[in-house]
Amino acid sequence: MERPVLMPTRVPLYALHGRNSCPSCGASQWFVGRIIAECACCGDALPINHAIRPTQMTALRNIAA
Repeated sequence: MERPVLMPTRVPLYALHGRNSCPSCGASQWFVGRIIAECACCGDALPINHAIRPTQMTALRNIAA
């Protein structure tokens, strides 16, 4: 019996420090929120790559590896 091979897909993310083009329409105007960024032209939403609160970042830095 053959099983389908699932390939991991790459999820586009909005980079906070960089140029971002919309994967749907190619525009570069965005409405940026706390967790997602929405394209101003077509409304496509992308998750933000560093959608974490500053208080959580300080807590994560204190965790020993």
